[in-house]
Amino acid sequence: MGWFTKSDYQPKGKHCYVSGGTQGLGKALAESLVKQGAHVTVVARDVVKGEKTLADLKALAQPHQIIQFISADLTDAISSQETLIKASEPFDGKCPDYLFLCAGFSRPKYMMDSSLEDFKGGFDGVYWVSAYTAQAAVKTMIRQRRTGRIVFVSSFLGYASFAGYTNYSPGKYALRGLSDSLRSEMLLHNIKIHIFMPCGIAGPGHDAENAEKPAITFKIEENDTLIQPAVSAKALEKGLRNGQYSITDNIVCDFARLRSDGGVPGNGFFTDLFYLIVSSYGFPIWRWTADREVKKGRQAVLDDYEARGVYDTHGEIIKRY
Repeated sequence: MGWFTKSDYQPKGKHCYVSGGTQGLGKALAESLVKQGAHVTVVARDVVKGEKTLADLKALAQPHQIIQFISADLTDAISSQETLIKASEPFDGKCPDYLFLCAGFSRPKYMMDSSLEDFKGGFDGVYWVSAYTAQAAVKTMIRQRRTGRIVFVSSFLGYASFAGYTNYSPGKYALRGLSDSLRSEMLLHNIKIHIFMPCGIAGPGHDAENAEKPAITFKIEENDTLIQPAVSAKALEKGLRNGQYSITDNIVCDFARLRSDGGVPGNGFFTDLFYLIVSSYGFPIWRWTADREVKKGRQAVLDDYEARGVYDTHGEIIKRY
């Protein structure tokens, strides 16, 4: 059920892959991981920011730590696969132990003012930028019979949304769906999945978001207090150490997490109150039974993969996706 889960999260000596690691949450997280003794690969598009980040991280690292920067477009499936392979080369082709999928951006607009490119680009830059890497990592981990962690980064706006975020929230909601289903599926392989649901994080990404933000969106958010990247990264790692699946960095997100219908109009006060009370007990039980069925079928799936030659027997990444 997750209430008494023990965690073995320990970055020291692990290969940690951080997408979007040149600014904001991603960079703060990369710095924390390096300080804890991890080998870190940072992936982002901007070469100038990447080289500066690489220098900053190496200044924090011990001589034995491997620190890398790779410039790549992770909204492209092939590029995402090739980048993961390249990141793994110094580690004998083994998939990273921990993947932190922090890449993404927000450009708030009303739907009326959004071009088709804005609409598609919003989903590409929020959902596919993480989903492609996750798929490549899962396939590689399974073939190499490795365990590890994949951490998706969604948002409060993946719980509840409002005017101005039609280009952004759909991708964040989609990450929740991907993460929830993958968490269940990866019980078959002892690969741990987490999702981080932060509130607004200060930094260049938020500054760029504000440059085009509609007035009504500003008004709704006017009393929000931004969280510093290092504080948000600390909350994420605390959640991992506590064995949490759905991790937040703010009590507001916890309220939304517990009522993740987003506060949209209900179907009757007393009816919904009854459903809320019952679901508080019923849904954890349902999830437990679903997880139990997955675990019961684990051996049959593993035997099938063995028979079909899915596993890599040579210790190298098989380049087939």
